[in-house]
Amino acid sequence: MGRRKDQSAARAAIIEATLTAMRRRGVNGLRVRDVAELAGVSTATVHYYFDDLETLLREVHRQGSDRFFTDRMAMVAAIPDARAKLRAMIAAGIPSSVDDPLVIALYQLNAHLGFHDEHSLLLTALYEKQVALYLAVLEVGVAQGHFTLTEPALDIASNLVALEDAYGLHIVTPNRAVPPARAAELICSYARTATHCPEITAPCQEGR
Repeated sequence: MGRRKDQSAARAAIIEATLTAMRRRGVNGLRVRDVAELAGVSTATVHYYFDDLETLLREVHRQGSDRFFTDRMAMVAAIPDARAKLRAMIAAGIPSSVDDPLVIALYQLNAHLGFHDEHSLLLTALYEKQVALYLAVLEVGVAQGHFTLTEPALDIASNLVALEDAYGLHIVTPNRAVPPARAAELICSYARTATHCPEITAPCQEGR
């Protein structure tokens, strides 16, 4: 058990170092040597856990997929009311700050690898899973009598994911025109209009 924990900790340290290296050097300039130095290990240790740089980048993408799909799915499954589900979904889909390392890494991966067939499939799969998750929440809201949709549920779900992606990019890039709280308000504003549900509010708006 101790060895397994040590290996998990080592993998986590390498991933954290990869996120830091990507932020400093970008994907184009990323080297295994940089990751090893930041993690405080040898390049051989990095290769022990990850065959090559592409394997390491796929693991970064997997963690992003876990955060924006798997973790959110588990979160909303525990919330009975669709209104609260939708609020929680929106809040969790926005970068935590302008310095959110995993989101920054995902956008870099998207820009750098978006035209590679394998990565395009990963991007498409993550997008479709997020849309499906929003779609399920909207359908629950209709069934519970809370939502009256102004457009097809699939269109609304697709727009919500697109808004997350667009505002997320503004949050973590040098533009930074829209801070996280404002992005949440704007996405919730669209969700209110699309569902005819005035109770879809961002956390900072609740209680107003």
